Amino acid sequence: MILKHSLLAAAATAATACAPAPPPAGAETGTQTGAQTVVIGETDAQGREALAYSLALQAYLYTYPLFILERERKRRETLTEAQANGPMAPLNRLGHMSWLADAGSDMPYSPNNDTVYTGVALDLAAEPVILDMPAIQDRYAVVQTTNAYMENQTYHYSPRVNGGEAAQLAFVGPDWDGALPPGVEKVEVDTNSAVLAIRLAVRRNEQDLATVRAYQDQMSLTPLSAWADGPTDIRPAIPAPKARKDFKGPFARFEKAAVLLGENPPPKRHAAMNATLWRIGLEPGRPFDPEALDPDTRAGVLRALQDGPAVMEYLRRNRGRRFPTGWDTARYADNIVFDYAARAAISLVGLLGNDPEEAIYFYTYFDAENEPLDGARRYTMRFEPEDIPEINDLGFWSVTMYDGDSYLLVDNPINRYSIGSRHDLKYNEDGSLDLYIQPDAPGGELNRNWLPSPEGRPYRVTFRIYSPTAQTTRSLYDRELALPPLEPVSAP
Repeated sequence: MILKHSLLAAAATAATACAPAPPPAGAETGTQTGAQTVVIGETDAQGREALAYSLALQAYLYTYPLFILERERKRRETLTEAQANGPMAPLNRLGHMSWLADAGSDMPYSPNNDTVYTGVALDLAAEPVILDMPAIQDRYAVVQTTNAYMENQTYHYSPRVNGGEAAQLAFVGPDWDGALPPGVEKVEVDTNSAVLAIRLAVRRNEQDLATVRAYQDQMSLTPLSAWADGPTDIRPAIPAPKARKDFKGPFARFEKAAVLLGENPPPKRHAAMNATLWRIGLEPGRPFDPEALDPDTRAGVLRALQDGPAVMEYLRRNRGRRFPTGWDTARYADNIVFDYAARAAISLVGLLGNDPEEAIYFYTYFDAENEPLDGARRYTMRFEPEDIPEINDLGFWSVTMYDGDSYLLVDNPINRYSIGSRHDLKYNEDGSLDLYIQPDAPGGELNRNWLPSPEGRPYRVTFRIYSPTAQTTRSLYDRELALPPLEPVSAP
């Protein structure tokens, strides 16, 4: 790169005499930068566009969870009361889903069929909000908290953390500084927007569902200002809907991303990523102006925005590291918050997944031969005794069937959407276990081990381990967890 400076008048003649010959036509382009003209050759122009493309694609993934949060906010901000069709309620209100998800549960994420959900979308800008949780010690129950970037915060309620004892949890945003009442536990959230996912395991009968609903009825949210040695009837204020500019044009996504970054500034741990965004004009707290970018940078950013959806479609099926048996998991390491591709993929498909210490998630679209799962085929999963996951006292594991092109559970004649350790499974004499994943019933006693698949349609399966032992979690980190593949047993 050659910088042409204004020269002192006394040196002008000498400089002219020493100046190189003009470059061939098309070899250089000039860009005005204040009082300087930056001359870019063809190679540099290509490099600048490629750099902008690389950074913009990373920014696309980096900001992806904010768009999922925005989607969930918009679904809630016009509500006046909790909805009956899912864990949906106005902001700062509890939304109870009081039944297990089934094929009719159309939610924009992959619901499990093992627990009921209570969902909360919090706005902590005004003041802390206190959740009063009852003691739940007869089943697996967990309160999960994420920030605006769908990053899990510290856990304060689960069998692992507090034994399921009653707790009063104050969710505190990054700008609040004050004292909490005695007995109230502080849960720090590093953005003012937060999401809670409260899961309670259910034993698939109406009597047990009634017990879970009673637990949900004991939960409450109270603003700190209304707390009086315990919860009161005063509920947190519901924030007014946010006014949003409707951005149009090819750069609309980054124009909106700048707004979302300003509302929930990235936590300090992402300083390295934030430090690069200025190169593409995307800086937290400042509007994104594509007209201020040079042509090469604009071209690179535009190409990244065009390719972003294809990248996300790939990540939908390839979230993390593939295990030798074909299963994939994104939450395999402590640094998941810095794997922005995995974080984006989890936000898209596995929204609000727990940390591995609480629950481990595997998924696959492929069989043991790396072929897409096919509803016209039959598959088996064979667990040797040593392969059956180790779980704590209230833990369990399950395999859940999903449609291959949506978030829906698969409709089937026996209304069985998942199968696992809490089912009446038939084990082999040596302690091994065979599961049958196929569209038709295997027959006889084997029906106890049957997970129906959709005939003639692609699908995916998710394997969940709730409350794994420390050794099981460690085996995941070390990539030693032996989860059996789906073995095809018949030709299409």
